[in-house]
Amino acid sequence: MLKFGIIGPGKISHRFIKGMQDVVGAKIIACASRDLERATSVKEQYGLEYAYNSYEEMLQNPEIDAVYIATPPHTHKELIMLSLKHGKHVMSEKPFMGKSSDAKECFDYAKQQGCILMEANKGPFTPIFNQAKAWINEGMIGKVLYVDGSDSYRLEYPDDHWVLMKDEAGGGMFDVGVYPLAFTVCLLDSKVVEKVRMSLDHKGLCDGFEQMLLRFENGVMASVRGGIDVQTENKIMIYGEDGYIESTNFWRSHDIKCVRGEEVIEKHFDFNSEFTFQIQHFVDCINEGLKESPIMSSSRTIEMIQIIEK
Repeated sequence: MLKFGIIGPGKISHRFIKGMQDVVGAKIIACASRDLERATSVKEQYGLEYAYNSYEEMLQNPEIDAVYIATPPHTHKELIMLSLKHGKHVMSEKPFMGKSSDAKECFDYAKQQGCILMEANKGPFTPIFNQAKAWINEGMIGKVLYVDGSDSYRLEYPDDHWVLMKDEAGGGMFDVGVYPLAFTVCLLDSKVVEKVRMSLDHKGLCDGFEQMLLRFENGVMASVRGGIDVQTENKIMIYGEDGYIESTNFWRSHDIKCVRGEEVIEKHFDFNSEFTFQIQHFVDCINEGLKESPIMSSSRTIEMIQIIEK
């Protein structure tokens, strides 16, 4: 049984804990925060064994095998390196970090320490993703020509919120555009060879909305959008020569459909939390003795950061 500790008891950590409840072979035993009261609240709410107001102290606990980092992205590098120093496997929430050079340093250190480091980006682990991949492999829509994905919303942030820190993995594309980007990059499994980008500015602080047109080495084109100033219809569309695949809110959806001429196939998947699938994959990678995730690999995460980097 792998034992996890959580760094950062914010809203996203509660969703992670819910997702862990259906994971086989792992459980959460500890939470750490700079505010002991917040860590203790999570401990008591979920029946954990430990609460800490020191990240270092939690990482010194020999019972803990792995950690989930749920703090703002500009803190990720320091906390990843600290966790790896203590020999812990690490899942770090998206956006992973804002600089590909920092990401490479972290992944290199993970290999040196014999630990798995993985970006927690849900989309490519879900039943929706696997079903889309299966339909493509079965030739249901013919050769894939174009992928269109969007995740953009409208929400006011205070000007000192990390989402608005463009040099610290802030802005619409890093915040939520990483969802359609990761889904597309993992689905096509091909290098990006051409990129065109356009963006709308948010108060001179970051991109409020951004669209990227990508061409992959295998010839497929894609459009991905991410934003914090524009509410779009958030879905993934995969267009082939003979039909298309569609899923709304694809990074957490239970539903997907394939349209081929007059034929419409719809699939529904029951699950309690979309977080479960990425956690289970991470746990399986550790138990199988892998050096890294074959899905959200170091090279894939670094490439996605490089695509977004200005």
